[in-house]
Amino acid sequence: MFALLYDPVSEITKSKKQSYSRILMYLIAASLFETAGLFFFAWRYYGEILTSNMVINGIIGVLFALIALNLLVAFLFSFAMHILDGDGGYYEGLTTLVLAMVAPAIAIFFGGALTYLPYGVFAAILVVLYGYIIGTATLFRSGKELFELDYAGVFIGFLITVVPCALAVRAIASLL
Repeated sequence: MFALLYDPVSEITKSKKQSYSRILMYLIAASLFETAGLFFFAWRYYGEILTSNMVINGIIGVLFALIALNLLVAFLFSFAMHILDGDGGYYEGLTTLVLAMVAPAIAIFFGGALTYLPYGVFAAILVVLYGYIIGTATLFRSGKELFELDYAGVFIGFLITVVPCALAVRAIASLL
């Protein structure tokens, strides 16, 4: 899993062979890393207003929300990509999103821990930036490899998924 931080291409190649258990373990591990990292950030910057009940509920809520949302968005992404290329299915979509999620999740974990050091926020910014750059590159490369499309096709599939999801979230938020 940590190979995604320095050699994502080899991990993408390994993931071409279907293994739901491996991808789901990556999803759970990345969700745990991201949840812990968000906890570090929250505790560092909002520690005086957080109660133990808020922390426990927040950790459980964020963990399960990350897993559920990733599974749902993977379905939508797979659907869009299948329409675009006619190949690929849920495994390819889930794998693409999970592999892209790992580097940012680990970066958020270490970035959150770095904020406790003096001037660590500057190092945290660089670590999180690195994670998101690796994650975005992994998203497009894994989409290209797993769905056998060019980068433009993956970008269109990404936009087809992200724009309606953002609009739906905005519409629901405006109703609340």
